[in-house]
Amino acid sequence: MRKSLIILGILDDGDLEWLIENGSGRQLQEGDVLLRQGHKVEAMYFLLDGSLSVELESPEAKRLAELESGEVIGEISLLDSRNATASVRALDEALLLEIRHEKLKPKLEADLGFQARLYRSLGMFLAQRMRSTILTLSYGDDRSEEDEEEIDEIEPQLLDGVERAAKRFELMVSKVKV
Repeated sequence: MRKSLIILGILDDGDLEWLIENGSGRQLQEGDVLLRQGHKVEAMYFLLDGSLSVELESPEAKRLAELESGEVIGEISLLDSRNATASVRALDEALLLEIRHEKLKPKLEADLGFQARLYRSLGMFLAQRMRSTILTLSYGDDRSEEDEEEIDEIEPQLLDGVERAAKRFELMVSKVKV
């Protein structure tokens, strides 16, 4: 849930309301494909319930990660407009909040405060992911329990917003219907 906590901790209440009002609920059944590797990504998604698999289809089929409730999907394509680098498939029934880029991009252009908060939250998350990746790769199989804690550690400046972010996530889940 770390990704949504970072994002929802930085966005304000008005931003959250805008996302809910301008997004739509999307239900997936087990095996449904949300994103296909190599295809255009046209939305950003908050995974509200269920689990998803992130998979490479080529050069060889490989499962990269499992995403649980609270993850955000499609945020990188919002930043660079490239096609999906991996496929995302439902492992079980899943509920998502879908925010189409066609609605999100004009909001980002018109509301500089929202733009700053969203891009800052994405930057903070991506920095955290990069640090985690570097620590994971550099330690390999020789990681200690302390190393694992450092990988999972949340940026200290974001800790104040974690409780607020968790409440915002609960609000989002309660308001999104399919």
